[in-house]
Amino acid sequence: MIRGDELVNGFERVPAQRVELPRHPAAASRARRWVDRLLHARGVSDGVRESARLVSSELVTNALRHGRGKIELRVTMLSEFLRIEVVDEGSDQAPSVRQETPDESGGWGLRIVDQLAARWGVFEGTTHVWADLPLA
Repeated sequence: MIRGDELVNGFERVPAQRVELPRHPAAASRARRWVDRLLHARGVSDGVRESARLVSSELVTNALRHGRGKIELRVTMLSEFLRIEVVDEGSDQAPSVRQETPDESGGWGLRIVDQLAARWGVFEGTTHVWADLPLA
């Protein structure tokens, strides 16, 4: 994981698409559907769309379980990456990948994000998490 302020600038950006999600158990499924429609309309490959749906779902679920206030999902096309961001109104409780224990039934979200994303992180002092998925 790297922090948001350590990102290399210079990527050609397409303006972020944003959606506010309800603080409701259905938020993750709404996020998956919204991301899939958005990326399908832009001609993004099935594999990238599948990863984007899963990453979005995991980040939104974390915001729902551990955050507060409204949840905003953002998707930005960079020249080489698809950036997914989830922001809530919680305090600066930065998420981290939990250590694996054999009897755990949950807590795998950031491990999944870590495996699918080229890089991911948190903007310093916020509950604003981002992940970059390779477009190729």
